[in-house]
Amino acid sequence: MNMKLKNRILLIIYLFSILSCSYYSTKGSLPPHIKSLSIDSIINETPEYYIEESFEETLLNMLIEKNILKIQESNEAHSHLYASIKTLSDEPFSYSSAKNTSYEKVEEYRIMIEIDVRWFDRVDNIVLFEKKFKDWGIYIPNKDISNDNIDNDGDGKIDSEDLDEFGSPRESAIRIAVNKISEDVIDEILLTW
Repeated sequence: MNMKLKNRILLIIYLFSILSCSYYSTKGSLPPHIKSLSIDSIINETPEYYIEESFEETLLNMLIEKNILKIQESNEAHSHLYASIKTLSDEPFSYSSAKNTSYEKVEEYRIMIEIDVRWFDRVDNIVLFEKKFKDWGIYIPNKDISNDNIDNDGDGKIDSEDLDEFGSPRESAIRIAVNKISEDVIDEILLTW
């Protein structure tokens, strides 16, 4: 085989692989007409008075950091994100035997948060997705979460290895759950199309 033919074949293979990858990488991108998003008032149906602010702030910061969509006022945005925080449960998660008794003692608690989210396309007047998001955070009462020797968020890291393990135990578990749900919402936005 002569060198010219060999180079052409290699060029064709190279171009084919680039075009194939470029087609694949654009799959799953946002609708082209949606350039901005507003987060409308978040409804909080739980007794935790600050959780809606925490969720909105976390979600906004992640959207800005990832530079997915421009954040705009409601009347200017191409799309709206509506959220309703449905439940926040705080339940025993692990137990140990209490010394010299037949009773069990709660060692760890798990915060579980469920949030309904709807993303609405104002341009085409359609719902892009409507979904329940649910996630958790673990804590030990009265123990510093940055020094409790447990993986509070299930990421395989503990204490000083994990940058989001800090603060009071229960509030940290709530923050961890809110962070995980915010990441899931952003992933869902990116996977919508």
